[in-house]
Amino acid sequence: MEAKRNKIRHLSWLYVIIAAMVMSLIVGCSNSDSVTKNVVAQSEKTNNNKKSSAIKGDTRTVKDAYGEVEVPTQASRIVVLDIGALDNLLEMGITPVGAPSILKIGDPYPAYLKGTKGIENIGSVNEPNLERIHALKPDLILGNKDTHDAIHVQLKQIAPTVFVETLGVTWKENLQLHAEAVNKQNQGTQLLRTYQDRIDKLKSGLAGKKAKQISLIRPREDKIQVYLKETFAGTVMNDAGIARPASQQGDGFSKDITEEQITDLDGDLILWFNREPDAFDKLSNRPLWSTLQAVQQHAVQPVDWEYWMSGLGIQAVNKIIDDLNRFLIH
Repeated sequence: MEAKRNKIRHLSWLYVIIAAMVMSLIVGCSNSDSVTKNVVAQSEKTNNNKKSSAIKGDTRTVKDAYGEVEVPTQASRIVVLDIGALDNLLEMGITPVGAPSILKIGDPYPAYLKGTKGIENIGSVNEPNLERIHALKPDLILGNKDTHDAIHVQLKQIAPTVFVETLGVTWKENLQLHAEAVNKQNQGTQLLRTYQDRIDKLKSGLAGKKAKQISLIRPREDKIQVYLKETFAGTVMNDAGIARPASQQGDGFSKDITEEQITDLDGDLILWFNREPDAFDKLSNRPLWSTLQAVQQHAVQPVDWEYWMSGLGIQAVNKIIDDLNRFLIH
């Protein structure tokens, strides 16, 4: 009888031990599942944070003529709407996928610009083709408010769009905004420093010479246009301290001269450019032309309109400095 009781007692303890082991396993599995879930949740949170950081890092905010614009950190398919932007981007080592001709669709890009092969023509500066731009699938568009304000809304629907306010006298600010838009701010700053170095060197070269007044004119079919200080080329000449004739000292972009006012064109050196092939011949055949001092001294020189008038970028600026060195220093 006693042996039977002992057997029952041993079995009871055995059941207790087995039950305890089972409970331990259940708790262990529960804890393990909890740890696993925590690890997975933390991993997902980390991945989501990484994704969020990546998304934020893929865009940058720049301020243009209209306000703040979110642009790609590294845009790879850029369309430009004017020659100044094309000029600046090429100088910074970026080839846009699309750009306009100066005057009409299909015209070649300015000859002074290198590396334009393969760029899709999107129309003219004044009339860019929205369908062609859309077909290029750009991730960034660069233009200017002065010319393209009417299509700004449509362009924004195609891609992030950064506009400078205007062209010409603001070329330095435009270069800085273009550099910022394509995330090459340091390069933009260096280009302006190099420009200033070249201007300082030109001024030093002129310091030891007799000052010359330079007249800058554009003969046209129906009139004669004098370019004043508030022009693209005028800003470069002004930075270099180059004097202008008294009749060309006024503010503004340009003024028109009649045949009776041809003497206002005179200077120690006359630089001229035009787009109309016969316009200069028409001017030079007028009776008063031969009375000008610069004409009599054979100090009349043609310059390339593509960069003196229409370039509007840093490469055009440097070409103007090349010409000024050639005419005034060497």
